[in-house]
Amino acid sequence: MKKALALAGGGTRGSYQNGALRALREEGKDDFQIVTGTSIGALNAALVVQKDYDAMDELWHTLTQDKIINGAISTDFNFETMINERNLLGSFFKNYIREQGADISPMIERIHKLYNPKRFFASDIDFGCMCIHHGTLNPVYVTKEMMREHGEDWLIATASAFPAFPVHRFSEGDYVDGGYFDNLPIDYAFRLGADEVIAVDLNNNPNHPEYIGRNCVTYVFPQIETGNFLSFDREKLDLLESAGYNDMKKALGVYTGVKYTFLKAPLPAYLPKLIKALMMLDFRIRHSVRLPENLAGPAEVIEKLRDQQKKKQLSDEEIFWGLMDNLMELCGCDVAKVWTYEEARNAILAEFAPCAYEDYPYKPSIMPKDLYAYSRTLDTKGAVAKLVHGRVYPEHWLLTAQIRLTIYPFELGLAELVLLMMKDLGGVE
Repeated sequence: MKKALALAGGGTRGSYQNGALRALREEGKDDFQIVTGTSIGALNAALVVQKDYDAMDELWHTLTQDKIINGAISTDFNFETMINERNLLGSFFKNYIREQGADISPMIERIHKLYNPKRFFASDIDFGCMCIHHGTLNPVYVTKEMMREHGEDWLIATASAFPAFPVHRFSEGDYVDGGYFDNLPIDYAFRLGADEVIAVDLNNNPNHPEYIGRNCVTYVFPQIETGNFLSFDREKLDLLESAGYNDMKKALGVYTGVKYTFLKAPLPAYLPKLIKALMMLDFRIRHSVRLPENLAGPAEVIEKLRDQQKKKQLSDEEIFWGLMDNLMELCGCDVAKVWTYEEARNAILAEFAPCAYEDYPYKPSIMPKDLYAYSRTLDTKGAVAKLVHGRVYPEHWLLTAQIRLTIYPFELGLAELVLLMMKDLGGVE
């Protein structure tokens, strides 16, 4: 059984992969026979082949703009849009054919220092990366053997995020970033003989959602916002590395959770009640308003959680952690921290406890006819608080049940979890 690692492109967001790889090493799961990558993922992949993790740490812990680019760079285009909308490629290259791109001589020098042909070819790990031929737009599957003569050139070519970076020209031709064909080369890993693949994406919207949930693929991607692919903000780079570490630990079953990270422990005893309540709520949401077939009604709670997690189906546990994610984000909880359920529950209840008291200021001094307009101005946290209060004190409802289902469907699901946490601690009847 051959095990492969596939690493996506994504510029400075590659720090996420450094964290993920540290988690794999700690768990003894870095026994790869094959590593594939695109763009920055290819450089990280080459360092994995070399087993040079100290160099990878040094790269990501000291990265600054002047180590990649001389001068300023325009980032007023969306690289992911160009990758995802492949029908634009032809006109894209024609329009930018004369563009020179940024001065990336510092990046070229860094690749020269990081790529160690002696260690690379002494390794028994196979390697592959993706490039695009600039003239034909055809993909090039770069093999480890092809790296013997032009290793540095292929690593530069696969990272040439044109037009931000220039086309890379060398004796084999003109090439640009392989992300324009396959930004996460899982398929290439299988072509090289892999039986199972650990794939580390760098995009909130996965490059290959079709591989998520497959037995032969462990697919890890950032749940936090990743920012621009050329952001050198140190705080963001460190946060991405922590996220990569935590997400991989979750994928390996060491931790649990979705966006936020939790120590593994028995799930709350009220979980079956929560799932039943959400299913009943979703039924009511579906039938709360009758609209023409060409108009969408309010999104159901579980449907929204599926969209957030980029999955077609969710387990009861994934539903629970998805709701916890949303509440913790509303409460400003630290996403890099590894939480216990009790810590997270206490942080959430500390924010929402006031709304369980009868003297909670649930209604402003306005005319009844203005209540609907007022309710639409509430942010999500404010809406959840009003809904929790209304459940505890039904006589204080501001709006009818049907209006609540129409304008606050997801907030009703969040309020349900807050109430169950309160009841679990004996806080409300």
